Amino acid sequence: MKRQSGANKFEFAIIVVIFSVLATALMARLNAIQEEAERTEVELIVRNIRVGIQLAIGERIMRGEEDRISEVALASPVDFLGHKPRGFTDAKAPAAPGQWSYDPVRRELGYQPRIPGAFANAAELRWRYVAQVDSLGRTVGVSLVGIN
Repeated sequence: MKRQSGANKFEFAIIVVIFSVLATALMARLNAIQEEAERTEVELIVRNIRVGIQLAIGERIMRGEEDRISEVALASPVDFLGHKPRGFTDAKAPAAPGQWSYDPVRRELGYQPRIPGAFANAAELRWRYVAQVDSLGRTVGVSLVGIN
């Protein structure tokens, strides 16, 4: 009897199962990498805003213009970045995944995650832009405080 060359149906099924398992593992890892990338991007943007605020305040202090620190408190926190973040909108709340916004009335910076699972399934992330005032009512500092 002559042996058939090539793969039979059983061998082909085994190969398909192996590739399916590998593809599933690859997709799970890719999803984890995308979540980590989004978390890192958001953390860096918020950190850069905070550093920009500190630099603006420090600049005014170095020039002896402490009375102008209130200008920092009145500005949008996004103004202290070198450029607006990708997906920034002037709306009061982010309307789509991956969008940033600033509400000047509530003084809140918002971000709607592209992958909510990266942020404990939060539908939106928010930070409040808060001025620190001394006992005489002078603005002496500004901070960006996470709300959720």
